[in-house]
This record gives sequence, C-alpha cells and structure tokens, in this order.
Amino acid sequence: MKKIYLCGHTGSTNRGCEAIISSTVDILNGIGESDVTLLSFNKKADQIAGLDKKVKIISFPSKSMLKKGISFIKRKLKIKNAGDFEYLYKNIFNDSNENTIVFNVGGDTYCYDTPYISYALNNLAKKNAVPNVFWGCSISEETLENPEMIADLNKYTNVVVREKLSQNVFEKCMKDFSKVYKTCDPAFHLAIKKTALPEGFVDKNTLGINISPVMFADYNNDDDIMYQNVHSLIEHVMENTDMSVCLIPHVYNIENNTQDIMILKKIYSKYADNARVAIVDKELSASELKYIISRCRYFIGARTHSTIAAYSTSVPCIALSYSIKSRGIATDLFGTDVGYAIPYKGIKSSDEIKDAFCSTLVAKENEIIEQYSAILPEYKQSIIDAAKDIISKL
Repeated sequence: MKKIYLCGHTGSTNRGCEAIISSTVDILNGIGESDVTLLSFNKKADQIAGLDKKVKIISFPSKSMLKKGISFIKRKLKIKNAGDFEYLYKNIFNDSNENTIVFNVGGDTYCYDTPYISYALNNLAKKNAVPNVFWGCSISEETLENPEMIADLNKYTNVVVREKLSQNVFEKCMKDFSKVYKTCDPAFHLAIKKTALPEGFVDKNTLGINISPVMFADYNNDDDIMYQNVHSLIEHVMENTDMSVCLIPHVYNIENNTQDIMILKKIYSKYADNARVAIVDKELSASELKYIISRCRYFIGARTHSTIAAYSTSVPCIALSYSIKSRGIATDLFGTDVGYAIPYKGIKSSDEIKDAFCSTLVAKENEIIEQYSAILPEYKQSIIDAAKDIISKL
C-alpha cells in the first residue's frame, strides 16, 4: 500500500474542489489505497463540508516570522520564485519513503497565474525521488508560450488530464507523452447525498441554473448582458412551459466576494413571489448539491463542477464556458462543444442562453440522454483504470 498525499487543495468553499477530493478518495479507496492524507489551505471549510469524515486532513504550515518578513519584502519588489513556497511541503518530504506518492489536485492551477506552489511541489518531489502525479488537470493553449511552465510540467511522473482539448496541449509540450493519461474528471465519481429539495422545485421538471460572478462585466449593473440573458431564460420558461426554475450555487466564498449565492439572490429577488422559481439558499455539500442537480430536467451552469454533477447523472446540460476545461469536457461527451458550451465572453445579445436552451437542451433532450447512456460507463471507468495503472507502476 502507498502513502498518498493530496496537495494543492485550496479548500471546500468551492464545492468543485470538495468534489475532486471526495471522489479522488473514493477512487483510491476503491483500488485498495486507503492511506490517503489531504493537505488543505482551509481545513475548517473542509470540516464544514464533511471531508474530515472520509480522509485525514492536515493544514499547510504557516510561515515563520522571518519568512513572512522576507516574503513581504519580495512582494514589494515583485519577486517570486518556487523556493518561497517549499516550506509548505516540508513535513511531507521529511517523512517520505519509497511508498510515498504525491498528487497535485489543483486541476486548473496552470491556467491562470504562474503556479509557484506547484513548481515548489515538483522541485521537492524530484529532489526527494518521490513520484508526483498531476491529477485531473487542464492546461490552456497559452502554456505553449511559457517555457518555464512547460519545463515544470515535464517534471511530473504522470499526468492525468481530464479532457481532450488539454490533452492536445500536453501532446505539444511533453517530451514523453506516454506519461499522460486521458480520463474523465474525478468528480464524475462523486457520490450523491440525498437532501431536501427547495420549495418550488418540481422533481424532474425543473431547469437548474448556476451563475458565477466571474461571468459579469459588472454584477452591480442590472443591465449587464448576463443578467439580461438569465432573465430572458427564466421569463421564457415561465411563459412557455410548466417547468420550475431553481438557482443553485456551487461556490461559497464570502471573504473573497466570489460566492455564487450573491448573484443568485439578486436574480431571485425579481421572482421571489413566483412559486415556480426556487433557490438553494443554504450551504450544502458537493454531494448534496449533486443530488439536487440530479433531480433537474435540464441544467445550465457556469461552475464546471456544477455541470459535471449534471453530466454524471444524465441531466441534459449546457456549460457557460470561461476556460478550456468546460469546452473540453463538452467535446469529450458530445463530440463538439458547439451548442453545449457557450463562451460567456462571446455573448452579445440578451437571448443567446435562452436560444441555446431551446435549440440544444429542449430540442435534443432524448438524444443527449441516449448519448450519456452510451458514453458514461466507459468514460467514468477511464480514471479508475488510470489510477490502477499509475500506482501499480510506481
């Protein structure tokens, strides 16, 4: 049995991060690996979400006063490097042996700012001869213009990429492409936990909607194009169907002002007196949110792991895309992202989401459900097979 550390987890305020950890633990346990430890930047949030009931959680260590002072000076001078973050992994590598494996679970950490924390993990893994697996990841085309990032990606012992478009990028930047495994996102295996459906939710006859503040040019402006689209969609459902609508958050992060509920409550306020419009207004775990999404008839979501909750339970779904991962997953499932992933930055008119709802989800409902039935069993098995193969070789 291996000693596996899950690293790069920022905490469960983002239910997608929680979903990755919860399902990864289940996948590893299912292949006989039970000695799993999670390193977390927000242990309290993980405990609130219930992750401590299935995996041992330890907090990333804090900096010493000396390191804090040095970091302050470096920030002022705009100096950053991987060495500044190696202290985070000191305890792991002090206790490592020939049975230790680290998983970097920060799936899209290479898609945004320079991931110095991941660089530090890779450097220490190499130094201590500990296998390092980049798990359930995506990378963008911009990676190909970053030699430092490419060099770091090539340090991984193995890469488990979660969708085709990122696989294409890895194919161009990896010296040894045989170390790359193409699978589903681990959250396709997230367990469902039954919970009460919100008041006004009609089982299997509700359109679920998840919206992120990321998608708004100005979420304080009622005339923002995203507000216009969501209202157009809801008005269409109210006027032309007997369905209900349910607004479903997937990120709870009040401190950073990125929580979905902030936007969803503002949208809901316009329909608070309408018995057919519901909202999930309390904090639920990823598994509980997945249960609610699984009971929808259709789903439209911005947060990638809210859409994965729909895909994995065979709910016809459109992703409101803000990165390569949502386009790639849609392509994996449907053979194309056209109609199934709408890039939010390309939305120009107030009816685009409503029109996609009609032309894709409603018009192709049975076709989509049949596609799920055909593809999901093998698709979900792919990450189990990859985990088995990687660990057996290590």
